Amino acid sequence: MWIEPSIVEIADEVSQCLVEGDQAFAMRLAFRFVERYDRSSPQVRQSMVEREPGPTGSSQFDALLAAVVEYSCVTNGSPPPRWVDHGSRFLDQFWFVANLQSLEAEALVHSPISFSRRGIFVCSGALTYA
Repeated sequence: MWIEPSIVEIADEVSQCLVEGDQAFAMRLAFRFVERYDRSSPQVRQSMVEREPGPTGSSQFDALLAAVVEYSCVTNGSPPPRWVDHGSRFLDQFWFVANLQSLEAEALVHSPISFSRRGIFVCSGALTYA
């Protein structure tokens, strides 16, 4: 039986991607967590998020991982783990993930609260999967 990787394992992979300069793949790993969490059983879900991941080397990705965990938990009716509220999981400056000024207004409107409260703004399709 396949067990989905925990957020700790995802953070390790994200960190490695960032060291290698592959921010795009790091982003895909972070957002893919939502799908992996959604498709897991409630018992597996808890094990995926209970341990706090270490730092990735990027405050933006540290906050992003907390946002995807909080979003996934709330969307599936589970309380998020306490570590998502740690101060290191929030940004001092806004981060528009799409990095296109023309999409900033859409991101401001469509970002789930789990993201926007951390200063992260994503476009409406960022959290959907096929």
